[in-house]
Amino acid sequence: MKRAYVDVTEFRNLKENCNVPEKKTSKDGKIHAQMLPLVIFMRHGQAESNVNRILAGRHMESHLTEQGRQQVVDSAKQLVKTIAIEKVYASPVVRTVETAQIVCQILGTDYVIDERLYETEMGRLVGMNYEDITTKYGDVLTRFYSDYDPILESFGVESFASVKHRITNLLDDLLQKHEDSNVLMVTHLDPIKAALATLLDLSQETLHRWNIRNASFTILKHESKIYSISGVNIMMMYRYPIE
Repeated sequence: MKRAYVDVTEFRNLKENCNVPEKKTSKDGKIHAQMLPLVIFMRHGQAESNVNRILAGRHMESHLTEQGRQQVVDSAKQLVKTIAIEKVYASPVVRTVETAQIVCQILGTDYVIDERLYETEMGRLVGMNYEDITTKYGDVLTRFYSDYDPILESFGVESFASVKHRITNLLDDLLQKHEDSNVLMVTHLDPIKAALATLLDLSQETLHRWNIRNASFTILKHESKIYSISGVNIMMMYRYPIE
């Protein structure tokens, strides 16, 4: 997969910034408008584990809250107004499946489970409070974004390099399967950060601090099999002042 290193801007208006045709010059010398295909990552809506600041991992049951469901509805309604989605893929975790079900009901389509969108395997840290983890193990959650950490490995935590590998594999696959169409990927915080990290040279501190909001969109587009970033943390306008 060819990658373009670009500056990231949080575009506030999904319609204005993600549905604008690119001008292309054809063989006849004329300039034509052409829509560039999009890969849209969507984080699941607010879940019970987010409210309780619990590390849920893959298998701990954590359902969407009422607020989380409303976040998803709002985002999906904005999406259906502006972008034609050919395919929806989702992580098999409960909170992402619930998100995908809401989105697909609004879009009038079905979703397909893809395990490459799975939440990070958090091993023995599952069920722990974020503050308790920091108190006991220091900056281990920041060190997760390094190439290797022996403490995290001893807890059975999947490496960030592994997350990036499966997301890179998925992005490469999408270039072949959806060369000319838009797809939506319903997933989790770290797989979205992994997608960004394949395009940007980000430090582990930056990756740790960069919070991907619940039910927000992170949008990549591709041209000639080269990905670039169009927007990060795209949400409904009412959410920006409070989040």
